Amino acid sequence: MSKKAKDILIGFVVGVIATIIGAELYLHLATNFDLFRDFDFIIKMGLLGRVVAIGSLLNLGVFTLFINKRADDKGSGCILAVILITIIIQFL
Repeated sequence: MSKKAKDILIGFVVGVIATIIGAELYLHLATNFDLFRDFDFIIKMGLLGRVVAIGSLLNLGVFTLFINKRADDKGSGCILAVILITIIIQFL
C-alpha cells in the first residue's frame, strides 16, 4: 500500500470517528438521547440525517488541522468520509 493510500485511509478513519464523536457529543449536550442506545428511535423519527450533519461539523476542525499541517491526502480522506457517510445516511 502506498503512502498516499495510507494517508487517505487514515484521514477517512479519523473523519468517521470525528463524525461519530460529534454526533454523540451533540446528542449528549443538547438532548436526552444516546447515539448507540437510541439509534433505532432516531432512525424511526427521521432525525439521523440531522444528527449526523451536526456531528460532521467536527470534521471541519479535523480537515483544517490536516490542511494546516500540509497533510492534504489525510484531508482528502476526511472529505471522503463525509461524502460516504452522507450517501449511506441517504439510504437509511
